Amino acid sequence: MARAPSRIIARIATTIDISCFTNGPTHPSSNERRNEIGKSLVEALHSFGFVKIVGHGVPEHDIDEALSWTKRLFDLPFEEKMKAPHPIEPMPHRGYSSVGREKVYSQEDVMGHKHSENVTQSLRKISDFKESYEIGSEQDPVQKNIWLPEGTLPNFRSYMTALYDRLAGVSKSILEAISVGLALDPEEHAKLLKLMSDRHCQLRLLHYPAITKGMLQNELLARLPAHNDWGTVTLLFQDGHGGLELRDPDSQEFIPADPEQGALVLNVGDMLQRFTNGYFISALHRVSVPDAEVVSESGIPARYSIPFFVAPDFSHTIETLERFITVDTPAKYEPVRFDQYGSLISRYQYQSEDS
Repeated sequence: MARAPSRIIARIATTIDISCFTNGPTHPSSNERRNEIGKSLVEALHSFGFVKIVGHGVPEHDIDEALSWTKRLFDLPFEEKMKAPHPIEPMPHRGYSSVGREKVYSQEDVMGHKHSENVTQSLRKISDFKESYEIGSEQDPVQKNIWLPEGTLPNFRSYMTALYDRLAGVSKSILEAISVGLALDPEEHAKLLKLMSDRHCQLRLLHYPAITKGMLQNELLARLPAHNDWGTVTLLFQDGHGGLELRDPDSQEFIPADPEQGALVLNVGDMLQRFTNGYFISALHRVSVPDAEVVSESGIPARYSIPFFVAPDFSHTIETLERFITVDTPAKYEPVRFDQYGSLISRYQYQSEDS
């Protein structure tokens, strides 16, 4: 038990450089190097469900530019942002959600409120102090994008469309690294790639407004409660203010994922966990709010982040890969259609004004 803290520190400090998977086929990286990096990535996702990644192909100045666009969006007056409103229901998950509009939760939270007369309202007793803007592929036939008028924020649509495509490319490189690390055969590799659809991923822009010390002392609020992502994997770029924490599955303690220049945070989602029969761990994570007693009089500064959620086609059925089912590790999960799973998980995220 005494050695556990040092293991946690060593693991959270681990940053993996995947440039041998992102520099193109002409890069002189050897197969040995690719195998080494792939295995390191697999080990991190198996042990913790998350890892920091550099060498992903998005230069630091481009990350800063994306975060700058995010700030420009949320700096707009409320009535301008509401020209692209998120619908009342969870689907389509597109457009702008004002502070407190969306509620994020874990399935443990739902179970804790299952006897409530109104589960939605019960979950919302503590609001999420954030605003968001959801963007998908322009080729998504199920969820159409909800854009601001071009004159409201010129070039926003074209920039974010290009950013979506770019992060989709990074995601494919990460899946390639996972495949190499697992030593998947061609048939297994093809099944892994079906856990990502170019047209069904999601780009999310997030703003956590500044919180005063007085608000912490007098109000019940959260930034982003502990939850699991229900896609395949999530790539996250964040500004320098921190707050993201991920739970170590062994100690059950939440570990800070402190910002690191040029790095993204990669975490496993439910679909990859099911695909690997729990070999990869869907990472429980949150954006924390510290106790008022430890916060300075200036309060907590605003925070901006950009997650990219990798997901399969809505109609795709996720089944556990046979290599992960053995006598010692019997199948844990039934096959599930992605859209049906998502509808179940997200049903309390949004509520109508009169619910």
